[in-house]
Amino acid sequence: MNLDYTGLIPILGGIYGFLLGKGILPRQPRDPEKMELWRQKFGPLMMVLGPVLVVFGFLELFRVF
Repeated sequence: MNLDYTGLIPILGGIYGFLLGKGILPRQPRDPEKMELWRQKFGPLMMVLGPVLVVFGFLELFRVF
């Protein structure tokens, strides 16, 4: 098995996007009201695209395709 670390960026980005969408990050936002508006607008999308990006990162990491 040949490991190449190019899949780590999508994995980390997907995890970060998912945590943003769930409201776990940032822990203490500068403007909580603005962050809540962003979360209402983009949260559901990020909670779907985050795991998809993580799966894509794993597929790229292990060179499945």
